[in-house]
Amino acid sequence: MKINLMRSSVERKLFKQFTLRYAIALSIIAVLTIVSQWRIQQHLSRSLDDSHVINFTARLRTHSQSLSKIALMLQNGYAYESSKKEFVNTLRQWVKVQQSLEDGNKFLELPTYNLGEIKELFELVRHPREEMMQAAEQIVTITDTAQVPPAILLRPYVETILNYEQSYLLGMDLIVFEYDRFARERISRLKETDYIMLGLLLLTLTLEVLFIFYPLSVHIKRVVTDLVRSEEHSSNLSGKLQEAHAQMERSYSEIREVNFALDKATYLVKIDTEGKILYANDKYCHVTRYTMSQLREKPIFYNNKGGEESVIYGHIRNHKKRLEVWQEEIFDYASDGSGFWLDVTLIPVFDQMGSVYQYLVIGNDITKRKNAERENMLLIKEKLRRDTQDQHIRSYAIINGQEKERKRVATEIHDGIGQMLTSLRMKIEQVTDGGGDARLEMSMINSMLNQLITETRRICSDLLPSVLEDFGLLSAIEDLVKTCRDADHATSFILDTNIGQQPLSRELEVTVYRILQESLNNVIKHAQALTVEIYLDTSAEYLNLIVKDNGRGFHFEEQFMHDPRMARKMNGLKGMKERAELLGGTFTISSEQGKGTTIILEIPY
Repeated sequence: MKINLMRSSVERKLFKQFTLRYAIALSIIAVLTIVSQWRIQQHLSRSLDDSHVINFTARLRTHSQSLSKIALMLQNGYAYESSKKEFVNTLRQWVKVQQSLEDGNKFLELPTYNLGEIKELFELVRHPREEMMQAAEQIVTITDTAQVPPAILLRPYVETILNYEQSYLLGMDLIVFEYDRFARERISRLKETDYIMLGLLLLTLTLEVLFIFYPLSVHIKRVVTDLVRSEEHSSNLSGKLQEAHAQMERSYSEIREVNFALDKATYLVKIDTEGKILYANDKYCHVTRYTMSQLREKPIFYNNKGGEESVIYGHIRNHKKRLEVWQEEIFDYASDGSGFWLDVTLIPVFDQMGSVYQYLVIGNDITKRKNAERENMLLIKEKLRRDTQDQHIRSYAIINGQEKERKRVATEIHDGIGQMLTSLRMKIEQVTDGGGDARLEMSMINSMLNQLITETRRICSDLLPSVLEDFGLLSAIEDLVKTCRDADHATSFILDTNIGQQPLSRELEVTVYRILQESLNNVIKHAQALTVEIYLDTSAEYLNLIVKDNGRGFHFEEQFMHDPRMARKMNGLKGMKERAELLGGTFTISSEQGKGTTIILEIPY
């Protein structure tokens, strides 16, 4: 007893020591891992900011080149009005991007912590940039004061832009190279820190092997040796117990056989070799609604309303199988016409000569289970029928939507492109006939061709925007919002997105784009809103889209979508809801007159 107590005390002490060592080692590893991950995440954030800065620096080069190109177009009078608007927009974007890089911009995800470095780099191109901006502002002033100013007024400022463009572009290249050098230096410092962390981690693991795993393995080996010795002693005792157990098993063999029959004897019937009932217990009499005197000498399961003979007789009459235990589920009718199911086990009983002289029929009532199975089967069939019906409805909705879309495209092509082509053909015939000023006629033909190309691109963009195909959902939404801003200058469109790195399916991208496109079209046509807020983000399992405006709103109830009298008004909203439900998503609308409208879309991916 004292030896066991001493051993238990030593084991507890050893356990505490190893536990403390494990806690210290794991704590060190955890701290090193956390610090390493923090450094990596910090560097990744800085690298992401650096990529944003380099990207917007490249945009500055693009804006400067576009400014030079449009300035030459203004000087030569080519597409004057459109060139004038594009020149002003390009100049404003150039100035905005420049200001965002120097001062930081949270909306554009431009950093604010390294503004000193950026300003020092942009000091390299300050002079050519200011000269180009001043010349561009002069061009804007001249084009605003004169309807079509002569080229001589624009030439000196255009030459200024062209003269300083090369210096500005070279300076921007130097800025990109310099900022890339800063990024490489940060990576080098991160590598040094990671090597130090790795060395500390390896050192910790080495110490853990020396002071924890090795001593623990020695202790485990000693414990296993003691267990093997104990196992040998237990085997000797087990042999003696098995002999005693075998003797007890023989003694209780007959009792187990009787208990097995009694356990199965929920309904007990004895029949002869021809299937006639010799005895039936009270439960069987109760379920069949017959007395024992009525059942005696009657064939078992005989009252099945004149149907086929019970399968139990096929087993009894088979000379090979009649010696085996048989089990089956049997349906039968009681005397009052009610049906019941029994799980029947047929056990042959042998005489001293080994011949079967009677059978024990032991049954369990499974009527409730069979009824439940039948009801479940009916429910499954009903569900399949409803699913098939729902699929037909959805297929019809898809086909109907496709036909409407084809009709809309055909109408736009006929009323838009068709009319333009007819006018172009007539204008070409006039030029062919030689009437009028040929140069003026060719200019008009060129203008009509530009309109035709623009209309064709618009229809193609409505069918499937190329930016969605080439650059993905986020770029397509940004392009759609830009188009809405150009179409409705009175409304402010605010876009806030947070889409993760996980890829989205083609069907999901098209569905989200079409729903947002229909929502923004409804806002521009009907809402009369001053502000439209668009939020797009992804969680672990869902993509969420919210479109909120402060327009005039409308009275909306869910049943309006299914009202035939409002089918034309609700066609667009119904189409958006059907698109969402086809992908297993939810589409909800919240609107009130005078308080704007909110559309919420949630789709799993």
